[in-house]
Amino acid sequence: MAYLSSMILITGAGGMLGSYLMEQFPKEKIVSLGLRRDSDYKVDLTKETPNFGSSEFEIVIHTAGTEEDNDAKSLNLEGTGRLLSALEKNPPKYFVYLSSYQVYSRDAGENIDEETQTWATSEAGKSKALAEQLVKEWGKNHNVITTIIRPARMFGNGVKNDTLRLFNDALTGKYIHIRGNDAKVSLVCALDVARGIKEIYTYGGIYNASDNLPVRFIDMVEAMTANAGGKKRMTHLPADWAEWIWRLGRWIPSIDRNLSPVAVEKRMKSLTLNGSKFAATAGIEFFDTISVIERTNKTYPYTQGQVKPKKIIHEA
Repeated sequence: MAYLSSMILITGAGGMLGSYLMEQFPKEKIVSLGLRRDSDYKVDLTKETPNFGSSEFEIVIHTAGTEEDNDAKSLNLEGTGRLLSALEKNPPKYFVYLSSYQVYSRDAGENIDEETQTWATSEAGKSKALAEQLVKEWGKNHNVITTIIRPARMFGNGVKNDTLRLFNDALTGKYIHIRGNDAKVSLVCALDVARGIKEIYTYGGIYNASDNLPVRFIDMVEAMTANAGGKKRMTHLPADWAEWIWRLGRWIPSIDRNLSPVAVEKRMKSLTLNGSKFAATAGIEFFDTISVIERTNKTYPYTQGQVKPKKIIHEA
């Protein structure tokens, strides 16, 4: 890794990945952008363009975004455009964009690599894919080395949105699994994504981020219960029963989340990433994410990822 003589800008620094990234550059001057009151630049990228003044950044790591369909376009695509526009005056040397596994089709299958064509089906995935193109073109036009990371489902301190809802449903017994569904998913620790970014940001390119240890969706959900102290077996129902329960109780949020036709279809299709390129380029060994979720991994630093941004300059 090259020594950074100037500041690092991290967007979404108060989020899960941002918190781990803060710990990867202990000797560098980090500037944060986000919605937290203690952000150096308190900016809502869904509607505001940052004003960096004369500030110059050696590297920009853009993690602010969403994997939820709501506001996906305004944050993932339009927000990225606003950030790039704000950097026009003083482009960084390196730009890292956090994309998503959702840029791939749900029908892409297993062990897909970076050469697989992106064909997003969700609004979040579509906006991430379009933002990737925007970043690549902007980097080319401004002579900026761009790195795009496509993480699998990430875990760490501060999980939220769909992953947090899964945790809550698993712990409260509201998750219902379709009998016979052995669909597999890829996982990755946010800590490993942050470690990898630190090592490869100078190289540029596109990387899938996965621990290369795919698991069944049901195993991931049951591991979430172990995280809280005791592993529980989830309720299993035949597909036709699940459909009737949804028809009768789809007005109940937990039933709609777990048994709607869209949710069932999504969870019954395997989508796993080949993360070999990321791990090999970074030169690091990833943690087994499922054991981290279960809190059975004896070598994983569970207390990491709790650093909060420290305000060092004015708000904009």
